[in-house]
Amino acid sequence: MTAAEVDPSNPMFLSSFDKNGTLFHPDFMNCGGCVECNADDEEKVPALGEIELAQSNNGIEGNLSTRISIDNFDPAKLQVIQSVLLALSGVNGVFLGTEENIVNVQHDTSTGSSQILDTLKTLGFSAFLKESLNSESVQLVRSQLYVQGICCASECPSINKIVKPLNGVTKIQINITTKMVYVEHDPQVITADEIAMALHGQGFESRVHKDGSTQQDIQSASVGRTTLHVNKVLHKNDIVNIQELLRALQGVKRVGVNMTECVVYVEHNVTQVTAQQLQHHLQPSYDSSIALDGQEEITKRTVSDLTLARSKFVESTLFVKKLTLDHIAMLEKTFRKNYIPAQLRAFYPHVPSKTIKLEHNPSLLKVESVATLLNRFDMEASVAIDGAQENLALPLLEDYDIPIYGGMEMDNKSSLHLNVILSGLFWFISILSFVGGAWEYLKYAGLLSVLFGLPPVVLKAYRTIRRCQFDANCMMVTAAVGAIALQEYDEAASVAFLFAVSEYLESKASARARKALGSIANLRPDHANVIHPVTGEIAITPAERVPVGSLVSVRTGDKIAADGIIVDGSSSVDESSLTGEALPVAKKKDDEVSGGSINVGGSPFVIKTTCRVEDSAVSRLIRLVEEAQANRSPTEKLVDSFAKSYTPLVVSMAFLMCTIPWFFSPEAGHQWTLNGLIIIVIACPCALTISTPVTYAAALAATAQRGIIVKGGASLEALGSVKKVIFDKTGTLTKGEFVLNELHSVRKELSRREMLEYLYLLESPSSHPLSSTLVNAAREEGVGLPQHRHMTNHAILRGEGVEADVDGEKVYVGNKKLFSRLGMYDTLGSFKDQAESWSSGGGTVGFIGIEGKGIAGIFCVTDSVRAEANDVIKTLLEGGIEVIMLTGDSEGAANSVAKEVGLPTSSVHSQLLPEDKLHFVGSLIQPTAKKCTSCTPRSRVMMVGDGVNDAPALAVADVGVAMGEGAALAMEMSDITLMDCNLSKLVYAIQMGTRTVITIQENICLSLLAKLLVVGLTFVGKMTLLFAIAADVGIMLIVTLNGIKLLPRRQVYEREITKRIGMYKSYDPVSKDEENPSLSRKEMELV
Repeated sequence: MTAAEVDPSNPMFLSSFDKNGTLFHPDFMNCGGCVECNADDEEKVPALGEIELAQSNNGIEGNLSTRISIDNFDPAKLQVIQSVLLALSGVNGVFLGTEENIVNVQHDTSTGSSQILDTLKTLGFSAFLKESLNSESVQLVRSQLYVQGICCASECPSINKIVKPLNGVTKIQINITTKMVYVEHDPQVITADEIAMALHGQGFESRVHKDGSTQQDIQSASVGRTTLHVNKVLHKNDIVNIQELLRALQGVKRVGVNMTECVVYVEHNVTQVTAQQLQHHLQPSYDSSIALDGQEEITKRTVSDLTLARSKFVESTLFVKKLTLDHIAMLEKTFRKNYIPAQLRAFYPHVPSKTIKLEHNPSLLKVESVATLLNRFDMEASVAIDGAQENLALPLLEDYDIPIYGGMEMDNKSSLHLNVILSGLFWFISILSFVGGAWEYLKYAGLLSVLFGLPPVVLKAYRTIRRCQFDANCMMVTAAVGAIALQEYDEAASVAFLFAVSEYLESKASARARKALGSIANLRPDHANVIHPVTGEIAITPAERVPVGSLVSVRTGDKIAADGIIVDGSSSVDESSLTGEALPVAKKKDDEVSGGSINVGGSPFVIKTTCRVEDSAVSRLIRLVEEAQANRSPTEKLVDSFAKSYTPLVVSMAFLMCTIPWFFSPEAGHQWTLNGLIIIVIACPCALTISTPVTYAAALAATAQRGIIVKGGASLEALGSVKKVIFDKTGTLTKGEFVLNELHSVRKELSRREMLEYLYLLESPSSHPLSSTLVNAAREEGVGLPQHRHMTNHAILRGEGVEADVDGEKVYVGNKKLFSRLGMYDTLGSFKDQAESWSSGGGTVGFIGIEGKGIAGIFCVTDSVRAEANDVIKTLLEGGIEVIMLTGDSEGAANSVAKEVGLPTSSVHSQLLPEDKLHFVGSLIQPTAKKCTSCTPRSRVMMVGDGVNDAPALAVADVGVAMGEGAALAMEMSDITLMDCNLSKLVYAIQMGTRTVITIQENICLSLLAKLLVVGLTFVGKMTLLFAIAADVGIMLIVTLNGIKLLPRRQVYEREITKRIGMYKSYDPVSKDEENPSLSRKEMELV
């Protein structure tokens, strides 16, 4: 087949040809390139199924092989499965098995077979575990440790060498900026505390920040057993049918059927699938009722968590009318001065709601006395909730699985130790020896400077040498000892003091980046006011112990513990922690709320949790940010690799300089030895290795503060190289909120109610947004599940619609493509023009057909374009970025949306299946350098989508962007998530990526040029140890400050916060007036 033989109007050929007519083979597009390989790709492309089709760079080496059976598997769908599974952390290979309908998956123990099955089921495949060739009894957990001794990348090899050999540890990731170490380990073999002790024993002061084994216990508590009574007599074939129906659902563990009593038992994860969803999925083939909800079983099991031992502390709330951002530092200083931790354990000020939460011991400190203290500062404080009177006793700190930190926690800030201060004092005295004359003897003060400043560095160097390694500490000890041997005491003092003080200076310089990242981690709720299911009393419970389905009371200023639905009350909720948007959102009964958001209205409300805290929106945000920090980019790896090669080379050269010249003369030996020591100092790679991670940390924090989650430095760099942006239509450029506008009967004998019954029957098992729209439209007209109709053999026709046998007749609901294939489209008659008119007007047109009778009904649903879509596309086009739209919708609907957002029709591709989108995106991807993505020109392809159908394309694109309100799988496959689905933030993300790339290039060039300059001055005799160490420390500070410039300027950020506070100045959150709980945008501007 040649390009000339292809009909360009046929969208099915998009997967095989690009716009220039170049032939592509979809099955071999492992990296998005074509079969016309580069010159260095000499290996022959193997036949499909002979070897693993792709390799994942994530995780550790695979040691498990799992065989998955997929019903009616089409080998042509392999690339779709491959692109999605390889995006999972720990999956190393996906390839066809030798047997029919079998796919083999190579993965490590960090990804279980259940996660692989759930992912496939989410995509719509009926998948089952065939066989696991290795035991998966090992249950790995991910623990988080704070390691005080991390300064730059030079410590990473030492930490790796300590932790990796430990029995039970499988994977380790290090975040230099936040000093966090993430360890995957088997808690049955080694605990998080034992890992921390191993680090502590080697000189790295460590503490467990989060123990993964406690989270594992919480996850198992989410599995419940639901009992369903089937309202019909069951036969043998029904057992298999019921099991296949329910096993296809994500989160279902086991299905048992009692044929005699017509009872179905289902063990399932209630956070993934509810009892109501199980019941609904069995309908209409098996009408059933819920005898026992698995959630109720879990609630009974977890009641004991609400009866934890209580501490002496209670939680009280103060309303402080004049509370502003400027008061926060004053509050901390005042509370520390007036109270001890035994009186006040923590306090949590929240400026928008004008509240301060206090954790205090009422027997030692009354909440009224705190209010009196604040009123001395004219803050107009009053008691809103007295925890002692309402018996709001807090749990013991030991009952929290994740450490909590409040305002009274002692700061862990680095500070100058006395020995460093004394070293600096004597170093300054030794410098005075340059005056000469009688002052020359002051150079001996340099020995005292070395005596005070060098011992901690010597201890670190000794431990490093014991591990057969050589790091910056060893270099500085060598330089200092060498200077003393040459009787250059002032030079030795310069090395000892300036290197000792460098860690403190670096910590201060990068404090803003750490603080920004830490503020995101602090969004996690500490506890929740759970309403006891038996007594009805409020019990303050650690947030991570709140079971799904719990009733939680949320008062003014309370942070919502987990995602849920309001069952009583109404108020305004501040969601800025998740979305970056300051405007509060009014919430009422039956509205959904997100964990981590805060009640800023005047009324309390009660929510019913729909997930665990670990699965809530805020926990997902925190987890994504933590993982992003630990994911190292190719540029960062290249810099570290260069430093590892560069440092031994320079040290070897310095060794020759310190030894060979002594064979010629003592004067030459003295001079060249001093030069060699200077070279050793400048060989320190700290400035070079810290320049990249601190830049990433600042950029990740800046984007996260605006509700944009970027999964690592590689994604940030790729953002700066985006050349093409591909948008999905439904739910991305449009809101994805469909409305049924038209429904007409083509056959007079079919009434409107009968058409709605057919739509309800066939669309209710589907998860597509259009399906839920049609079902809801039927419900609004009083049409429910028709009990008098019997449906069997329901099937989803990918990209076309659905079909089923209803009362012995084959019924279809779908689009024009389906009915054209069936030969029914021509039976429309006069309605054909109407359908074309609706489609050209932007509507999505569908049909109801009955085999042998033709099309019986026609309907049209519409969707609205996002308000910001036009401006975003205009900005991208003006910036030289090509914009393309892909959709499975009709050509008329696609062109209508394109016109509204300002896209030419040549950039629109319609009627595409998920695999067509995958192949189209893959055909645009160009091979790029993997070692240094920040040095590549703009050539990256970005895909923006929201649904399950977009997941394969998101996974294969250079940069995948998912909408936060879209499918969970889409967010899992993507590189970037927009938490509030605001497309305007996409422009900010691309701009931040560009700034990140430029900053990294500046830092690397500055570090290398500074070192080359010092080396050059050394060889011409114009350099001293003092200037060399000063240059090294100075460059490290400069690149650090240059990296954190990506954070919002402090003044700008505070103005944004003040603006947010200003919205509440005319609204008293303690009043019960809820008529106007939040200000309009116009009122906000006036304030």
